[in-house]
Amino acid sequence: MRRGDAPDDEPADHRERHRQPRRPWFLIAACLTLVVLSAVLWVKWSDNRREAARLQRELTRVYKEAEDLRMQATLGQERIARLERELRALKAESQARPAEDKKAGRSAPKR
Repeated sequence: MRRGDAPDDEPADHRERHRQPRRPWFLIAACLTLVVLSAVLWVKWSDNRREAARLQRELTRVYKEAEDLRMQATLGQERIARLERELRALKAESQARPAEDKKAGRSAPKR
C-alpha cells in the first residue's frame, strides 16, 4: 500500500497491476490490411509488367511487318516503273519499224 492511499483502494490497485494489457486490434487489422493490399498490388504489378512486355514484343513484330510491306511496295513500284519504261521503249521501237519500212519502200513483214 502506498502512502496516502486509502485502505479500500488496495484491491483496485492490485487488479490494475495484474491486468493484461489490451491488444491493439486496430493496429493488427491495419497491418493485415496493408499486407493484403501489398500482395494484391504486387500481383497486379507483375501481371501488368508481363502484359507490357507482351505488348512491346507485339508492337515490334507489327513494326517489322509494316517495314516489310513498305519494302515490298517500294520494290513493286520500282518494278512497275521499269516495266512501263520497257513497254514504252518497245512501243516506240514497233512504231519506228513501220515508218522505216515505208521509207525503204517495202511492206511490213507478216508474222
